[in-house]
Amino acid sequence: MSKATESYEKLGSYIFDGSFTFDISNEPTIEDFEKTIGEKTTLVAKCAPNIEKFFPPKGKIVREYFDPDDENYDGKKIDYVKEDDLWTDEDCEWLYCLAYDGHIVKLGMTITSLKSRYGSYSCGTGRAMKKGSCSTTNFIISECNTHAVMNNMEVEIYGISVPKKIEKETRFGVTKECIYSTIRDKETMITEAFKNAYGHKPVLCIQEGK
Repeated sequence: MSKATESYEKLGSYIFDGSFTFDISNEPTIEDFEKTIGEKTTLVAKCAPNIEKFFPPKGKIVREYFDPDDENYDGKKIDYVKEDDLWTDEDCEWLYCLAYDGHIVKLGMTITSLKSRYGSYSCGTGRAMKKGSCSTTNFIISECNTHAVMNNMEVEIYGISVPKKIEKETRFGVTKECIYSTIRDKETMITEAFKNAYGHKPVLCIQEGK
């Protein structure tokens, strides 16, 4: 079985016969989860169709747009609109919540900016799948986000900053401030908090970490 075929089959676990196979009302809201973890999140971006209305041409850059009327279109269908400058922050590592109509469907993490992580998700196109050049997770998340947006759902990304840990160490006769990443452990912790509170992982948590 090819990677593309396998990925399309896995997508059927989430979208079947033109509808989601899950009910987002079974997932907690952002507000409820904030109370559970005792921390606030920040709305950093919203998902929108990759059309000229939301992403007008810039200079000489030629952008290929999504044609919603073309059932065979296999390019980039969605993209993300910044809601807060933290969307591009690279000073911290980030945990994030992906929400449909305010209900959390995925938790994740990134060691770079949230914009960069969702740029990777955007690479999950049907075209890339046929070439075998993108991950199954990126493809499924992009397709689910597209389905949600095209069905008039609000698709939003909320971030939680995780400052990098800096410790001074001396070795080899040299003293240096070393930067340590803790984000993968923090993702495990926030996912465990979610499962403890609601009895399951978010429905689109296909895998943990990247």
